[in-house]
Amino acid sequence: MISTDRLCMGCMNDNGGEQVCSICGFDSKSKNPKNAVPIKTMLCDRFVVGKALTANGEGIDYIGWDTLNDAIVQIREYFPTGVAKRNPDKTVSMLKGKEYTFNEGLLEFLEINKAIKGSDLPSLIPVVEVFEENGTAFSVMQNIQGVTLSTFLSRNGGTLKWEQARALFLPLIDTIKGMHDLGIIHKGISTDTVIVGRDGKLRLTGYSINKLRFENDEVQFEILDGFAAAEQYKTEEELRVGPYTDVYGFCATLFNVLIGTLPAKATARLENDSMSIPSKFAEELPRQVLSSLANALQVRPQDRTPDMETLKNQLVYGEIPGTAVTVADKKSKTAEKKKSGSGKVVLVTTIVTAIFILLLAIVLIFTVFRDEIFGNKNPQPDTPSISTPVIDSSNENTSGDVDPEKLYLVPDYMGEYYSSVIENEENENFVFVIKGKEYSTQPRGTICSQSVIKGSSVKKDTEIEVVISLGPKDFKMPSVLNMTEQEAKLELLKAGFLYANIEVLEKYDEEYAPEQIIEQYPAVGETVNAEAGIKIYVNTYEGDEYYY
Repeated sequence: MISTDRLCMGCMNDNGGEQVCSICGFDSKSKNPKNAVPIKTMLCDRFVVGKALTANGEGIDYIGWDTLNDAIVQIREYFPTGVAKRNPDKTVSMLKGKEYTFNEGLLEFLEINKAIKGSDLPSLIPVVEVFEENGTAFSVMQNIQGVTLSTFLSRNGGTLKWEQARALFLPLIDTIKGMHDLGIIHKGISTDTVIVGRDGKLRLTGYSINKLRFENDEVQFEILDGFAAAEQYKTEEELRVGPYTDVYGFCATLFNVLIGTLPAKATARLENDSMSIPSKFAEELPRQVLSSLANALQVRPQDRTPDMETLKNQLVYGEIPGTAVTVADKKSKTAEKKKSGSGKVVLVTTIVTAIFILLLAIVLIFTVFRDEIFGNKNPQPDTPSISTPVIDSSNENTSGDVDPEKLYLVPDYMGEYYSSVIENEENENFVFVIKGKEYSTQPRGTICSQSVIKGSSVKKDTEIEVVISLGPKDFKMPSVLNMTEQEAKLELLKAGFLYANIEVLEKYDEEYAPEQIIEQYPAVGETVNAEAGIKIYVNTYEGDEYYY
């Protein structure tokens, strides 16, 4: 067991008891703010309180030391601003008239953290212990090294490509869904509450009591404009919070990552519901991503993507889980939304495109649709449609009493992106069902098999089973040498490797730059399997200076 006298209370590293830490520069004579727990306080006969790190309306975060496991931890104290006060003996007491608000928040704080402690959600920082002491409550979490997503973005050009973001964000969706299954709505998902760990994984932090995430007069609320949904603000109409609230926050975060900007404040969008995406990004992003963002960022909850499971399926495959998808269904839902008068999120590519559509409509009115609109004194025989090939059935009724049954030619969908197929109105006569997903030579997300062959003549609403490609299973191993650990992780994820199969090891070599990958396995250019285990070695040599 390490003596706490040797630990720096600013970084919890063993510096031999120096007054000014040579690692982080913290002065051991420094004190925590007046309202915070004093440095070196022992909690639960196990945890040593260090430097106070951050504070908000709910409480205070500290760096700490777990004497049982000799490990650095993060300590969260429930200390609601304007509701609690610190006494000289370190205890916390409630302000007069605020007893109900304090106790209501205390119970919720304990409930949330105990639920997370008992869960196994991979994208949450594990909770080590939850306990009550000194008139309040504490939650102790593992110390995960990393930076906020906002810091990560600023260091990497401000945005990420969808191929990079996809591998990072999809595991986070499953964790948020898991929180919802536990009855926890985060209500504060943003680039400041998502951590990019040194292992290349995203982790969600900042889950808080309800009052902190709403505009209210009791607790000092913490709402991040652009990330927060309309139901978190005081509005003329009562809007309830639900899983769709986190759908909004998650997609506002993803929007920021992909586009580099934020949606307008939700209350402003209640008055003027419009949002644009620069043409550069609209052209680069897959259709299903643009469509998913549009649905998830609807300002009114009743119009929004309802839950994380639906969002995940829309982002990846453009499908609604558990049902077959038809283009006609999608058109019907769009029409219903228009009838309800709800605002639409407008994805504008360029002004030129809008003008072109307008001119095209005018041309069609006075040419193709002239007779339907203005009438035709000399009607001509009907001409066949050019959008979807139609063939008369051999059972055509020639009596004229009933319209003949029509058959439709099935196109070749091989190599087409599934999301594009179901969004194309020319395919509204078929019902598409995903039969499975498999590795293939086709790009990931495209159709690599269809149950009804190209050129078949089928009835309307015929079911077509398709298999979606997971991409190639075997490919050449890319080089990640001389990259940082995070850069290497992103490169490997982009190539198609699984998070769980990437192992980071340490190796010391003075001939190479610090903190860079100096060795990898398999070797560059070697043929590998997408499910293969990967080892990358990070140089622990620090050079002539400290790196931290």
